[in-house]
Amino acid sequence: MPDHRCRLCTANDHDALIEHVAETLWESRRRGTLDDWPWPEAGDYWHKVFRELATTAVGAMR
Repeated sequence: MPDHRCRLCTANDHDALIEHVAETLWESRRRGTLDDWPWPEAGDYWHKVFRELATTAVGAMR
């Protein structure tokens, strides 16, 4: 059985964890259309919104 470590449980860098969750949430909602930007190009507004969602999600799981 592989050694699986929970990223949530073992995260030392809370900001990096939030960034990872925000990016993963964003990427999961992409549709592949011309106006569908990857996370690095999403813009400040969407980064703020998805980081807030990620913070809420991580808080709910702790």
